[in-house]
Amino acid sequence: MAGALLVACAPVQDAGRNPPRPAPPVFGRFDPNTTRDIDVDALPVLPEITPAMVESLRAIYRAGLAKGNNPRVFAKLGDCMTENDHFLVPLSAGRYELGDYAALKPTLEHFLGVPARANGGRPWDKDSFATIGLASAGGFNVAGPLDPTWSNPEWCAADESPLQCEFRVSKPAFAIVMFGTNDVNTTDLATYDFYLRTIISQTLDAGVIPILNTFPTRPENPAKTRQLNQIVVKVAQDYGVPLVNLNRALAALPHQGVDPKDTTHLTVPPDGRVDIFSGEHLQYGFTVRNLVTLQALDAVLRAVR
Repeated sequence: MAGALLVACAPVQDAGRNPPRPAPPVFGRFDPNTTRDIDVDALPVLPEITPAMVESLRAIYRAGLAKGNNPRVFAKLGDCMTENDHFLVPLSAGRYELGDYAALKPTLEHFLGVPARANGGRPWDKDSFATIGLASAGGFNVAGPLDPTWSNPEWCAADESPLQCEFRVSKPAFAIVMFGTNDVNTTDLATYDFYLRTIISQTLDAGVIPILNTFPTRPENPAKTRQLNQIVVKVAQDYGVPLVNLNRALAALPHQGVDPKDTTHLTVPPDGRVDIFSGEHLQYGFTVRNLVTLQALDAVLRAVR
């Protein structure tokens, strides 16, 4: 598929309901005037789930269950900040320390110990936290998960995109979605908008609730980061899906939570414990991302229930 690159590093019908969703994405139709005035810094970190969104999310959720999606599985869609052993993986070991966030324990337990691949898996695939998604790869830009070239032949059919493969194999009810780190240097605005909309559209078609994330600032090009994150916000608004404003969550951290020696990765505490949600550990990028991801999953679970 044109646009896929590896580099260095509206809802479905349900039970008579048909919530509105945008028309199918059309390449080249992006209008920069629609995103120019979006103030990413002013938006909340955690999803604002309105009553109207609750109805829409429940419709997607029920449609997904009818397709066989597992309500105790989520997928990870992203690049090297997502295909990373520090992103959620340590939570699977059960040594986490929630601190002031003890209310998140039921959400953790909801997903813990539930195999994330319907066709089996290896010991490290024991649940969604531990599993590295089939549509997640170091070096992916936003087009990567839509290109069969990058599908894992161990799990995927020859003509199946990584995204299609992930949804068929894992049957998730939810998907954490974050792309952009590599797109800052490789992707123009119209292309980014088209492929991100395509990912969200296909996710909804599969009856999977996407939890979209803004991505961390690339210090080499903060202006382009801002433009792409404005698109992320607009896509979330147009499709009515939950948005985690990770960019804002990281803004006050040293180096904005980004490793200054490798700006395609987030920072990690000296002891490596990205599953301790208190004190100095919350001054590091991966710890904060793990926390806000759990909080978003908690909010969405409460909505669909």
